[in-house]
Amino acid sequence: MSTKYYVAVRPQINENHAVHKEGCPFLPDNNKRIYLGEFSSGKDAVREGQRHFIRTKGCIFCSKEHKVYEEKPSQFNWADELIPMKPEGHVTFHQSLIYCVN
Repeated sequence: MSTKYYVAVRPQINENHAVHKEGCPFLPDNNKRIYLGEFSSGKDAVREGQRHFIRTKGCIFCSKEHKVYEEKPSQFNWADELIPMKPEGHVTFHQSLIYCVN
């Protein structure tokens, strides 16, 4: 089953142009999108969108094929052990400034 896809003319904050399926709540108005055609997958629609704009990605809301990014472990795990997240006991004004700077 093929679906109609569109690419947004205006880039998002991350400078990528989003490819949307017909019916997506974030689909731009008619004068702010380009019809890409009917495709059986969002991946093919994104490839077609890249012919119009190099930086093109699928809409994370309406694209079933979007990647789920795993949270990367912090490189600074040792800092959590050395610097307490919440100070214990009474904190002076000068100590609070140090917490703000860190």
